[in-house]
Amino acid sequence: MANLIKKILSSQSGSVAIMLVLSTVAIVTPFVLNFEIDTSINQLKVENIADRSQAKLTAESGLQFAMARLKLYKEAYNFLQTNENAQSVVQPELLNSLWNFPFVYPIPIGKKLNAIQKEAIKKFEKETLLVGTMTLTISNISNRINLNLLRLSLIADEIKSSQTDPADRNPQQTDEDQEFTPEAQLIKILQDALVVKSDEDELFQARYAGTEIPKLVNELKFYISDPNAIENAAGGDQNFQGGELSAKRAPLSSYSELHLLPEWPDDISNLIRSEFTIHGALMIDLNKITERLLRILIPNIDPQEIKAFFEYKNKPQDPKYFNSLEDFKNYIVGTANIMNGEDFDDRFASFAAQGLQFGETPTLFKVIVGSTVGRATYTLTAYISIPPQPKPRIQDPNDTDALQVPAVPEEGEPAETTNPNPQPNPDQPTLLLDPRVVEIIIS
Repeated sequence: MANLIKKILSSQSGSVAIMLVLSTVAIVTPFVLNFEIDTSINQLKVENIADRSQAKLTAESGLQFAMARLKLYKEAYNFLQTNENAQSVVQPELLNSLWNFPFVYPIPIGKKLNAIQKEAIKKFEKETLLVGTMTLTISNISNRINLNLLRLSLIADEIKSSQTDPADRNPQQTDEDQEFTPEAQLIKILQDALVVKSDEDELFQARYAGTEIPKLVNELKFYISDPNAIENAAGGDQNFQGGELSAKRAPLSSYSELHLLPEWPDDISNLIRSEFTIHGALMIDLNKITERLLRILIPNIDPQEIKAFFEYKNKPQDPKYFNSLEDFKNYIVGTANIMNGEDFDDRFASFAAQGLQFGETPTLFKVIVGSTVGRATYTLTAYISIPPQPKPRIQDPNDTDALQVPAVPEEGEPAETTNPNPQPNPDQPTLLLDPRVVEIIIS
């Protein structure tokens, strides 16, 4: 009997122990699982942060590569401008191949590559520090007009007033002068864009049929102009009253700022995105002229002549490249006989007076770099400017009315007279400065 009782008690103690162990396991298991899940999530976060950081570095490397290619283009262009022998051998358009081809990493190995090229690619990939994949494109956007040219500046007016004899100034602009202003160009492009879009999209036409384009332009002018620079705001100031919305009263620093304007819907600002910029094409590339820009430059050109122009310029077997404004004039005046030479010269002189220059040199570029590392993607959009160097100015010895004494001469020496407003030397070739990033957009 004693042995039986001992066995029962022993059995009860084991059951209790087993129950305690199972209870403990049941209680601890969720904590262990939560710990494992938290550990996995934290590890994933760390990996994502590392991938994003590496993707950022890869994209920045692509931007540096783009800058190197554009600097190489600048050096080659300047060499060609100062070397007459090279000009007879190398066509200016060939220099564009230094920057306009896309780049992809890892570099694809095609079947047409020889053994030396394949080995060079393998060696590059082995020695490079790049991680993941990268795509790089560089596009020339030097055909865009600077919206900041609409800006009215008190400083600019004061400088202009100090450099011009008041008796020679005409405060009233003629209708012909008004035609060349950036404001008139913006209005015309907006009108054309709205007509084309309305013909294509009935919903767009119904929504924006009553759009007052001068009102849009006036609001933009008020937003970017100096305080008190506009004598008659014409209601532009009313759109920035109340709440936290206020006019910037300074130049646009990004095209996306147009979305801040109350009267500018996104649909309309996006319509002219390819025609305008806020950085300013310091020299509009004649080889990137669009149909809308061509209508502004040559107002009496008809649709058939526009079609003929682009067929002439982009002929697959024999594409034409305008190496200067004179080449463009030869087509408009000579080949196409659209206008006479005197009218052409007067028109482009008026454009130059408004700050628009034309040439064959790309001066504004859009660089898009995309990189992917693991689960992270990084896109970098940069606008890069390569401004032309200011040409050395020359004195006009016949301009005796503008002679002045620039400085106090040494004792016993005669005073030198110079022209305070020397003119740029037209014989000096146009040279380019180093490329510089003027805006970066990250996404």
